[in-house]
Amino acid sequence: MSYDLNVLVLKQKEPSNIPFTSTISIVNEFQDPLRYFDFWQYMTSTEGVWYCLGHDRGLPLFDALDILDAKYNMCEEEISYPYWVGDEIVRENLIPLKVFDKYRNDFIKIVEYLIKQSPINTIMIMARFQGGEEDVICGVLSFEEFLLLHDQDKILFNVCYIIRG
Repeated sequence: MSYDLNVLVLKQKEPSNIPFTSTISIVNEFQDPLRYFDFWQYMTSTEGVWYCLGHDRGLPLFDALDILDAKYNMCEEEISYPYWVGDEIVRENLIPLKVFDKYRNDFIKIVEYLIKQSPINTIMIMARFQGGEEDVICGVLSFEEFLLLHDQDKILFNVCYIIRG
């Protein structure tokens, strides 16, 4: 299994490199074609630069498996599904996630930096695992609101979050 941790910097024309060292690596779509083509059409058709956060685990695997924890052990009653998602098959792929403590500070620094790279101070974040190819969009949140929801186990895999700085 692998996880993707995608960030789309809206309206950004050219990729930027983070100006600090990090325990998380970043690849942009100019280095490697990253966008999905057959699904997640709302996010993939939006103008901006697509980044993937993760680690290189050997060719061709660059992913976020060791950065993110999937909370598979949570009961369905404990999961805060978006109220507009009624399809049970779609819900099966919406699992709470956590950024491991070891990577939390770098994740925050990277996301804050990428928000500032957007001319409209807006990004989309989506953590994805295989399955769940339906467009499930949640937004607009501040990054502080996103982190608060994260800490309450309310951020889900396979949901695109629109975050404005």
